[in-house]
Amino acid sequence: MSDDAIAPATKSGFFTELRLAISFLTILPVIDQRPASEETVAASFAWFPIVGFLIGVALVGEDWLLAHVFAQVIRSVLIVISLTVITGAVHLDGLADTADALGAGRDRLRALDILRDSRVGTFGASAIFFDLTLKILALSTLAGTRRYAALIIAPTLARFAMVMVGVVGIPYLRESGAGTAFLNSQSLGWRRRLAVIFLIIDCAILLSPFRTVGALAVSVALLIAFLMHLFYRRWIGGVTGDLIGACGEVIEIAVLLTMSL
Repeated sequence: MSDDAIAPATKSGFFTELRLAISFLTILPVIDQRPASEETVAASFAWFPIVGFLIGVALVGEDWLLAHVFAQVIRSVLIVISLTVITGAVHLDGLADTADALGAGRDRLRALDILRDSRVGTFGASAIFFDLTLKILALSTLAGTRRYAALIIAPTLARFAMVMVGVVGIPYLRESGAGTAFLNSQSLGWRRRLAVIFLIIDCAILLSPFRTVGALAVSVALLIAFLMHLFYRRWIGGVTGDLIGACGEVIEIAVLLTMSL
């Protein structure tokens, strides 16, 4: 194959990867109908933190507009609803399935069967209730620039954690799918580094007025992601899309609660 034949794909790679990342994490119709290569699908995962940042910026804009009409508590409810809708509630579904699977205890096969089941059980419904409740209550205590910072860094750190929880030394427990392509890829080093640099700069700027609580929020998020990675390996021997989504939900809650201190 000639250099001219591969040049267009290389030139448009970033935008294709970013569109794929947006399509994975939101309901926005940004992807075209052309099939993407397995390498492109894998590479798109590295841009999850950027998508999280964009989601956060959109939520800040919405909150600013709603502030002209509604009180802080009502705005908090509407913001959480918007976050749920724009992500298609897919991470909430992952949290619910993970909570139901935890009910299987150490029975790995039973847990995997539950993760494949689309139905929501008692543990799953309870997890969704407490997830939404904690987010709303945490946001309701935040105001001003700290509120805006929390709205941006919570989804950013959550999407970063979703990538990191499944990157190192853990198999993907599905025979096929985007997660398999991502975890099997060995060529994402520079993209991961770029995503980390973006995350560090983003958090440093946003949290600079709140150094203590900001550093604590980042530390808590990274610690929880690391512990969930270890737990997934010990409990079920790997990760699935549901487990990765559950990690993102837990990180969002943890960051919002920490920022509300």
